[in-house]
Amino acid sequence: MSQLSEILSIQKSLEEHFTKKMDQLGAQIQAAGPVKDTVAKVAEEFRAFRELIYSVLGLLRKQIAECVSHIDTLEMRHRRKALIFQGLPEAEKEDCSSKIIHLLSSKLALRNITAANIKVAHRLGSPGKDHPRPILVRFSNLEVKSLIWKAKTGLKGSKISVKEFLTKTRQSVFTQARQHFGMRSCWTQDGVIVVKASDGTRHKITSMDELKPLLDKYPTKSSPSSTA
Repeated sequence: MSQLSEILSIQKSLEEHFTKKMDQLGAQIQAAGPVKDTVAKVAEEFRAFRELIYSVLGLLRKQIAECVSHIDTLEMRHRRKALIFQGLPEAEKEDCSSKIIHLLSSKLALRNITAANIKVAHRLGSPGKDHPRPILVRFSNLEVKSLIWKAKTGLKGSKISVKEFLTKTRQSVFTQARQHFGMRSCWTQDGVIVVKASDGTRHKITSMDELKPLLDKYPTKSSPSSTA
């Protein structure tokens, strides 16, 4: 992903540099005056060249977007068997696997899940004093993960919650969707973001390009402060 970010940065830099140069050249042509045939010819060639470059940049942008989408899909596929548990008290030298198994047995009545069903379980991030760090758990198969995901409603009313291990891109889309449509109108299922619009329709999205049309089609209601 770091190489991809570098490519995106280079592409953005090229676009900005090209646009700046084209604007400067266009201004110089205009300043030369339209009376000379040579200037008019250069101006026409410049317009044709500019259109060609813009089409190339557009194609490059499209190819990069497809590459980003493909990489995001592959990364999300790798994360499908994982869940993040938030709100579990943290202690020194703790056994995260045992803590998760106890939670599943006592809170969700999933007593058949054992340590053999957990491949990895560990805290995310650096230790802090204010809140316990979330626990990332990668299960041995998708069936176990799906079973827990369906049973997570048993945690309602507690300080513990479960969420899918989304990619950075999808987490950003999910966060923005919830800010716009509300927390109860957005959720995830197998790495796909589901948005329930104000007219009751449901939309499955995975990228910002898919979210933007929904933001335009279903604008938020004006807040009291904006209408006062």
